Amino acid sequence: MRSSEKFVVPLLLLVGLASPAIGQAPPPSSNATILHLSETAERNVPRDRLRIALAAEVVDPDAAKVQAEINRRMSAALPRIKAAPDIVLETGGYSVYQDNPSAGAPRWHGSQSLTLEAADFAKLLALVGSLQQEGLVIKGMAPELSREARQSVEDELTDVALERLRKRAERVAGGLGAKVDAYRDLQIGNAVTPQPLMRAAKVGGEISSPAVSPVAEPGEAPVSVTVQANIALTK
Repeated sequence: MRSSEKFVVPLLLLVGLASPAIGQAPPPSSNATILHLSETAERNVPRDRLRIALAAEVVDPDAAKVQAEINRRMSAALPRIKAAPDIVLETGGYSVYQDNPSAGAPRWHGSQSLTLEAADFAKLLALVGSLQQEGLVIKGMAPELSREARQSVEDELTDVALERLRKRAERVAGGLGAKVDAYRDLQIGNAVTPQPLMRAAKVGGEISSPAVSPVAEPGEAPVSVTVQANIALTK
């Protein structure tokens, strides 16, 4: 091989590296102003799921009696829950600990939790009312928005946020005596809603008594979509 042929392959590699990628946007001109914008569109959507946390709680000087009573209450509750259609059941933690007050004999505290979730508010509330009569107590209740309900408005909110972003970019550009040249690094988020807090169920301002079923009003949850972009403005 002649010495002049030894550099053919390296030269081709260098040329390939220097070439821009296919479809790559050209860099902004040297006199371009880069505008960073973010816009959010929001809408209130009716909550369509209800989640209720319950627990079997027992206090007794005898630790064995505490655990036996917890097990009895849970064993009675679970078949009733599983027999109810379209209710999601999840059992939670089990804990037993001893309390040593300054006055009086030591006592054992025990509890086991469970969470129920359903789309039918009336059916779930009626079931929970019957479970209260069996010795379970409500620890919290939260109407929620399902993923399907949140996603049902995602595309529409995206369109609204993008239109606001476009109008704002043009308004800013006009105020600077410039025009929008190109949109760069466009980021579009998914529809999101704040996570609801579990609150104690109340009737008449007090924690629900075992003889009265809890009540709940689903209300609405805010759903939002945020879009962000870097926009090149030129004179």
